[in-house]
Amino acid sequence: MIKNTILLVEDEPKTGEMLKQALESEGIEVIWAKEGKSALDKMEKGKFDIIILDIKLPEISGVEVLEGIRSVDRYVEVMVYSNYQEAAVMKKLINIGIDGYITKGADADLWHTVEQVKARLN
Repeated sequence: MIKNTILLVEDEPKTGEMLKQALESEGIEVIWAKEGKSALDKMEKGKFDIIILDIKLPEISGVEVLEGIRSVDRYVEVMVYSNYQEAAVMKKLINIGIDGYITKGADADLWHTVEQVKARLN
């Protein structure tokens, strides 16, 4: 059986670790980038089934990361995982190309995220 691989781009240690563990418990391989430049480096070196992307990141923004992702792979699914909902930024994300938006939040949202990812992988 081929293992699906996700690139998780999340700078908050607690959130990243919780999401990583939850996805791994479902048999999904998770590569975790804690900042945007690292995510772009990992994109250059690997192939991912889905990317889960936070918008507020240190050094470079999630919008810039998304632009970089799209320059490497126009077709990989990118799901934004964030609380950030400024209209101008959301419009830009949509124009660049995202496949979904999941609001960060409580544990119920975490499991909802895991279920959405699993559904997209199948």
